[in-house]
Amino acid sequence: MTVEQKTVKAKTTLKEVVAEGADKLEQASKDAQQKVTEAVTESTENVKVEAKELQANVQDQIQTLKQDLLQRIESIKKQLSFSPKDLTELKEFVKTEFNAVLEDLSKLGKELKEDVSQISVKHKDHLAETLKRSKEHTLDAWKKVSVKSDDEPTLKS
Repeated sequence: MTVEQKTVKAKTTLKEVVAEGADKLEQASKDAQQKVTEAVTESTENVKVEAKELQANVQDQIQTLKQDLLQRIESIKKQLSFSPKDLTELKEFVKTEFNAVLEDLSKLGKELKEDVSQISVKHKDHLAETLKRSKEHTLDAWKKVSVKSDDEPTLKS
């Protein structure tokens, strides 16, 4: 075999190997894509089934809780065993007490407002007296300074 024949044969073999590799790669890609699609479909189905089971479980728990609550309410009603008249009296008593508490709070609020108002007035009077004294002291000091100024020669600037 000549060198040219070997090169042509090598090129042909290389082309065949590349073509064969590309075919294998394409087949592997198709297989992988198919497996991924199957896995996603299966996972989706599993998630849907689990979600339905979870929803059913939650609904059962809610129903059980509701029944338990109703039973406890009935038990409390039996323990109290108030007649409609007793319930009306209880309602009136609670209403009266609530109104008394509201009235007491209103009175307390008014008293607090009055106290704050008196404190404000006292504070205002105190401030007015302080300002008046301060003004008087300032005027006295000013008079003393101006009398001394009259005795001494003034400097003009």
